[in-house]
Amino acid sequence: MPAIDVTARVEPGTLEIFPLLPRWDFTSIDTIRATYAAAGAPPAPPDPRVRRTDEVVAGTDGRPDVRVRWYRPADADADGPLPCLVWLHGGGYIMGTLDENDGRLDRMVVELGCAVVSVDWRLAPEHPYPAGLDDAETVWTRVAEDAAALGVDPARLVVGGASAGAGLAAALCLRLRDLGRPQPALQLLVYPMLDDREVTASIRAIEEPGHPGLWSIRAQRLAWAAYLGPLAGGDVPPTAAPARAQDLTGLAPAFLGVGDVDAYLDENVDYAVRLSGAGVPTELHVYPGVIHGGFGAPPRTPRTAQFLRDIYEALRAVFAPPTAG
Repeated sequence: MPAIDVTARVEPGTLEIFPLLPRWDFTSIDTIRATYAAAGAPPAPPDPRVRRTDEVVAGTDGRPDVRVRWYRPADADADGPLPCLVWLHGGGYIMGTLDENDGRLDRMVVELGCAVVSVDWRLAPEHPYPAGLDDAETVWTRVAEDAAALGVDPARLVVGGASAGAGLAAALCLRLRDLGRPQPALQLLVYPMLDDREVTASIRAIEEPGHPGLWSIRAQRLAWAAYLGPLAGGDVPPTAAPARAQDLTGLAPAFLGVGDVDAYLDENVDYAVRLSGAGVPTELHVYPGVIHGGFGAPPRTPRTAQFLRDIYEALRAVFAPPTAG
């Protein structure tokens, strides 16, 4: 498979922002983080229709506490238990903060009338697998078991994320199944980072050092090595790299969205096909011309706007209040 021809393949509105993006330095984890930080937009100002609160979820079984940020409708008290999304930010398992998702999650709360709890999970290489997954499980357990006290509906809980966060969401579903615990109502997987093995054509097609706005193969290798730690190159469990899972039965229904010029295209499509083959209700969307990181609020292009609408529709179907029998 030849390298991605950005000019020919990427949606035109995305091409317009390429000159505004920084030139990534993929030399090391530190340089990747520095570029990422420099590219970040200022935190979104609070939306008066949304109540944000930062809290700490107590760790159990020797695990550390986990910082989270709640987003709720400002008038939620009168609405009874809310549907809730547990959100896991992206960043290649090595980057990402709560602040960068404020605008996206504020908008989701306003549009859908739900609650969202965003997880400040620990990053590699300082905290390799399974630290981030443990943090996701800690928060998920608190929300699921203390739903009434938190004002959320335990029957309408979704886990989701973008990129590495979506990889953690998929891994959490695998872990919950293996522990014999209930699944979420939906796993919302936005171009998930699932496979460390570089076995697909789309991941091997990334040029070195990569196109502006696209992930580099060097960054991919550095990120997976950081996240897997001593497991890298060895016996990697499916809860670290979900694409390795042989058995996908018994998992939550899935929404999976990815662009067709995303390096994760092939592993994402393969995972969706195997979920469906395992009897998991699966909704797969492939968006022409959309790059990795194309999902945002507000969207920049017609196809990323469609991406956002499709995500909202999938969540609305799960978040709809149960009808009286």
